[in-house]
Amino acid sequence: MSQVRVLRTHRRARGLVAAIGATALASLAIAGPAAAQSSGEVNVSGSSTVEPITSLVAELFAGKNPDVSVRVDGPGTGDGFVLFCKGETDISDASRAIKDEGEEAPACEANGITYTELPVGLDGLTVIVNKSSSLGLKCLSQADLYALFGPESSGDLAADSAIAEELGTSQGLPAKGTVKKFTPGPESGTYDSFIELGYQKIMDARLEEGKITDVTPNDDGENEPSEPLISDGQFPNDNDIVKRVEGSKTGIGFLGLAYYLENQDQVTAVAIENPETGKCVKPSEKTVQAGTYVPLARPLFIYVSNEKAASNASVKSFVDFYMTKKNLTKTVEEAGYAPLAPADIQASIATWKAAS
Repeated sequence: MSQVRVLRTHRRARGLVAAIGATALASLAIAGPAAAQSSGEVNVSGSSTVEPITSLVAELFAGKNPDVSVRVDGPGTGDGFVLFCKGETDISDASRAIKDEGEEAPACEANGITYTELPVGLDGLTVIVNKSSSLGLKCLSQADLYALFGPESSGDLAADSAIAEELGTSQGLPAKGTVKKFTPGPESGTYDSFIELGYQKIMDARLEEGKITDVTPNDDGENEPSEPLISDGQFPNDNDIVKRVEGSKTGIGFLGLAYYLENQDQVTAVAIENPETGKCVKPSEKTVQAGTYVPLARPLFIYVSNEKAASNASVKSFVDFYMTKKNLTKTVEEAGYAPLAPADIQASIATWKAAS
């Protein structure tokens, strides 16, 4: 059974892992015009990770609705929310939940924009290396992820290996050599998700212990790591990450599952240790949906402006088409991601019906 999320009175529980398999949440707008007019256009922006799903749905929708133009863009989750909360887009693709603090949900509220949050699929963040990698990485624990990418990482494997050992890794890193890291940047939901799912708890503990020395006060006056993720190059386009890793035997990066599957002839996925079982698990649609690929599995979302859906019949028609069992299963799979559990698919569909 779906729950109603009222933006002004309810705060989201922190953490993305809890969102997987959770009941869909929505913020409902005051009723719009009784008869919405169709503009013939739908404008979607946001996550480059979710973009392949929404683009496929848009292609299928166009086949049945040739008079409606659906524009799908993928500059990143954060950039997408900026546009969405200014009222410049109708729908925002997101590879993480909207932030209740900072410049996202409060900006929507300030601009009188309410929205419906709809989970659409599951992703497995995938660590990739060169096909002929000299790094020798087969499986990484969360301690290894922190040592390689966290604020104490240096790119010198001897130093990073020592951090992993200090953290009690059960896998371990090579004790010599260097590594080049190519990653998304802060505008990407994948960047935020990788930190939160991969090593946030370790980073918080190291910060409290005084191990992280490069810190910056936040708005509350509390110190935070100045650079929570260290890389040698940050790219908003996942294909650029693939190209860099493919071109470097010491290269490593991370991206969404669909982009790995699309490029698995060029790069190799590194297994991730399941902290609950101690087993090393490779990312795939099957392991993500089965819940064995943890901790790097996450939900994917679309956010629909309630005001735009009420005033533009094209927006409502597109989301009606999106929120079907077929599109939330076969189309999600075709895009390279894992469908939600059947109960959660029904929850998303029910949430949209209640909101619209």
